[in-house]
Amino acid sequence: MLRIRPEGEDSEKPFAVVFVCTANRARSALAEVLFRHYTIGVETVASSAGVLDLGPLPALPECIEAARRLGVDLNTHRARALREVDLASADLVAGFELAHISAAVIDGNADARRTFLLGELITLVDACTTTSDPSARARAVVEIADSRRVRTRPALAHEIADPFGSPARTMTRTALEIDRCVQELVLALFGTKG
Repeated sequence: MLRIRPEGEDSEKPFAVVFVCTANRARSALAEVLFRHYTIGVETVASSAGVLDLGPLPALPECIEAARRLGVDLNTHRARALREVDLASADLVAGFELAHISAAVIDGNADARRTFLLGELITLVDACTTTSDPSARARAVVEIADSRRVRTRPALAHEIADPFGSPARTMTRTALEIDRCVQELVLALFGTKG
């Protein structure tokens, strides 16, 4: 099982984020590679997983193409199941549907205070803290976001629907939405847009 960050490491360690979707072949894979792209020069750890275990399948061809148009490469991506990742040490877990965040907390041991729908999270964060340590700043932003959210189920309007089985233009729209969300997230967490 992959540990995001060994237990007991202090706040100066890289900020660790895990994106979770259904099969880890489109949304979470794309968010991971975009997050890495927009945080070049900032010490972070980004990964992704799917709630389904389909084996190490590649990203969907239409997602690879959408990623290429956004300037990132998904050709070497291979799907990974949530059961292979211990989310307990992640600083942030972001899913795309309510089922993803539920599975992350229940099956992946994610801390519920640090687990959000990506669409929900960007409505709760802003560049509201300053510190010289980017990871400490990002952790403070996540803590503030948690304090701002309503303690009921997030609105379905914050979900980003699965493009699997839809026309390629749906994947393109989904990719653009994920790109916008990841850019806003990076700006709020680190004060930079990449």
